[in-house]
Amino acid sequence: MKKILLFLSIITSSWIHAQLLPGTMNVSGMPAFIQNIDDVVREAGLDDTVTGFESAIDANLISFTLDPLLLLNSEVMCNENVFRYSVYVHTQNLPANLQIEARTYMNSGSRFPEVSIYDLLIIQPLGPRDLTPSNGGDYIPVPNDGSQAIKIFEFVGCRTDIPVQFRIKASSKFAGGTGNFNIVYTVVGSLL
Repeated sequence: MKKILLFLSIITSSWIHAQLLPGTMNVSGMPAFIQNIDDVVREAGLDDTVTGFESAIDANLISFTLDPLLLLNSEVMCNENVFRYSVYVHTQNLPANLQIEARTYMNSGSRFPEVSIYDLLIIQPLGPRDLTPSNGGDYIPVPNDGSQAIKIFEFVGCRTDIPVQFRIKASSKFAGGTGNFNIVYTVVGSLL
């Protein structure tokens, strides 16, 4: 029993003095929204904002790993340093009368590394190394303002290949043509 308490006190004291380490978020892929004549509203009084249309399930793949440090590669850094990460999203330059929504799924993506020292702990202070989507995995409206960025998911430990799906809803007031906008992701780490 004394060995377990000593082990827990060492873990606890290392978490108290821990600090977040620099990491890299990699976003690959690009959602493409093309609406043809068969997809548009055909009845007077209806609006596309009721239905919308979706991108591929993996329109964006997001990965987050800790940066290498001296002779330690990312896998070693992620194995020995586990933090909680929240991912926020917002758009820039979204055309008027257009709404974009995002979602991911419970435990999507892959743990990195697949098995960690943290997984073997009897008490995992941050909970299991899982991904939890906001809003239960349903679509969340993405604001067009960085000061109002919204959390779409959080995860514990490093993670790779997290799919993000988008749905776009255009009002009948939306001017036709090609529209370009940016999707901005922000990752926030915490010790708790």
